[in-house]
Amino acid sequence: GLPGNVTVQCSFVYGLCDRNARQTLWCELTHCTDLFRQYPWVIMGDFNVTRLGTEHSSSRLITKAMNEFNQAVLTAELEDLKSTGLFFTWSNMRSGAGSISKKLDRAMGISDHSPVTIHMRNRQEYRGRPFKFLNFWAENEMFMHVVSQEWAKAHAGPPLVVIHKKLKCLKARLKEFCRRPDSKVVELRARLHQLQQDLQGGVVSPSATEQERQLRIEVACAARDEEAFFKQRSRVQWLKEGDSNT
Repeated sequence: GLPGNVTVQCSFVYGLCDRNARQTLWCELTHCTDLFRQYPWVIMGDFNVTRLGTEHSSSRLITKAMNEFNQAVLTAELEDLKSTGLFFTWSNMRSGAGSISKKLDRAMGISDHSPVTIHMRNRQEYRGRPFKFLNFWAENEMFMHVVSQEWAKAHAGPPLVVIHKKLKCLKARLKEFCRRPDSKVVELRARLHQLQQDLQGGVVSPSATEQERQLRIEVACAARDEEAFFKQRSRVQWLKEGDSNT
């Protein structure tokens, strides 16, 4: 809990790509303003529209969609929260004159309290637990080769003993695969973040855009393994739709 039993309300939003379809979201935000005035309220997510001309890398035009968004923000008496890191949160992944970057994701709030910071503790590692097959291993390009290689080995003894020996040898080989895909995702995201900072700073090689595209693909693949890993460990019913459950 927070010190002093402070209550904070948090809403997560996703704005549809169509301007008219976002009208419902703006109406809901302004409606919730009166409901959530009792406590500090923060709204965060992908609004799929910019607020200011400076939030578009190649255009300063203020569109009707932007005006509608700003009117909703004004009516709800919201303010952008201070943020760090990359300014633009979306890119069309093109190079040259066709490259476009925008700030589509943001966090806004309304509060008469001091800012609240939440620190998550690192999960304690458990030792000595029994072997557990991780489903995402089956997606590894070496998985079938390792299984076939171990299953082809000859072992002496009755059939059940032979199977036991094969499984035991296979278990040791599978343990050589990555056991924590989330650590791989962290490393890949850090490399992508650094490259994006270099791109935004303008000091990059001609192949930097292609490197970013390839890194995005690697991050997406690693994120799928990460999601499968945590989904297998979770005892709750995960959402079937939406963004990755990270």
